[in-house]
Amino acid sequence: MTDTGIEVECAVRPHKEEKSKIYLQLTSSIIINLTFLASGICISWPAVTLSKLKPGSDLVVSNDNGGWIVCALGIGGIIGPILAGLLLDYIGRKWFIYATSAPFIACWVLTYLAKSWVFLFVARLVAGISVGALFSIVPVYVGEIAEPRIRGACSVMMSLMINLGYIFTYGLGPLLNRKIFALVCLAPTALFLLTAPWLPESPYYYLKKNKEKSAALTLVWLRRKKNNDDEIKQMKESIKSEKEGGFKKLFTVSPHKKALWILMLVITGQTLCGFMAVTSYLDNLVKDFHLNFNCDIILLLISVVSLISGILSSCFVDKFGRRFVFLLSSYGTTLCLSVIGAYFLLGQLKVKTGDLSLVPLIALVLYIVIVSFGLLPMPAIITSEIFPTNMKGWAIMIANIYGSVINIILPKCYQLAVTNLGNHVVFLALAVLQLIIAIIASFYLPETSRKTFKQIQKDLEPKNKAKKNKDGN
Repeated sequence: MTDTGIEVECAVRPHKEEKSKIYLQLTSSIIINLTFLASGICISWPAVTLSKLKPGSDLVVSNDNGGWIVCALGIGGIIGPILAGLLLDYIGRKWFIYATSAPFIACWVLTYLAKSWVFLFVARLVAGISVGALFSIVPVYVGEIAEPRIRGACSVMMSLMINLGYIFTYGLGPLLNRKIFALVCLAPTALFLLTAPWLPESPYYYLKKNKEKSAALTLVWLRRKKNNDDEIKQMKESIKSEKEGGFKKLFTVSPHKKALWILMLVITGQTLCGFMAVTSYLDNLVKDFHLNFNCDIILLLISVVSLISGILSSCFVDKFGRRFVFLLSSYGTTLCLSVIGAYFLLGQLKVKTGDLSLVPLIALVLYIVIVSFGLLPMPAIITSEIFPTNMKGWAIMIANIYGSVINIILPKCYQLAVTNLGNHVVFLALAVLQLIIAIIASFYLPETSRKTFKQIQKDLEPKNKAKKNKDGN
């Protein structure tokens, strides 16, 4: 065949589009989410450790001081998102996340060296800075390196890693003393420090720094294909729109205001379900059921069930819709909290509850399952869908600070209320709060599943404006 014939054939034959590969994107997401394995360990640590710090141990902590140790994580959680917002575009996503390892190391070193409850308070406060920052920045990094077709799967890894952290704590914590367990808890952070340097920086960050060549090379590495011009073009448009945005627009533009209100509602449902407080004092709670089972085994089984529930959530949240999953989880949580509260109320009224001891345990397991299925993952999913790129960072920072404030107040109030008022008051109060949130969400929470961003923004507009736009068309 002549050269001319080859040229004609090449011109006629359509050029086959190169397909991207996902394995390096998934691998990068797994490595970066090792930070949430470390976070899960920090969150669940009080459940297996505080009950050991009683008279006779090398370190004694009172119930009141134990309450401050629990809420210290939330105090640090306020600082973390602020640091992330200030330093994210200066240090870069990758190296900022890498730097969050230092507070985790400091936390476990202080825990090992602790001679009083103040050491443990400072340790958890420092770790809280990392936890708060990670909840703000890791979703951003994953969203910038992963393709849309696997972004959901990569985002679910956060919840799964946190649950693996619970399993790690409930599995090893009861077997080891405080000092040895503190050293063992360094393992996930050490693994992250060894593997994270090989991760790429976000191509989005490179473009913000006018390093287009570095961004292109990063995408070639992540996608395993040479031509990523269309994606780079989209990123440039997002960066351009980001410059046009600002913090004030979150409170002045109608769709953004409504989106922020919806996010706050979902965050309130997530935090006021009491999950943080209940898991922090899970060991004491299970003992109050007066069962003849080993509490350590029950804690481990509950954490495994929570992990399975999180996996199921990733499978069904797209099929049934965000609104349905949130409402199902919210009303279901109300029912479970009511059952546990009713059990303790019967005990307070001197009714014999010996034959009913399994009922609150079953309700507790269902509570963990239902919360893990809907209330826990929903804020991250909804945030990614209802805010434009130029507003997402601000929204995540505000939401995480708000959530951290509640997570400071609630565990401390939980501990004080259980001591002074009893479990029945605490669980019935949480049930009432969750019911109120569920009812409000029934009227105001929109469905975002299987809708384009443009459709979601249209739904968030005031009804009179949306009607005007429709009439204009």
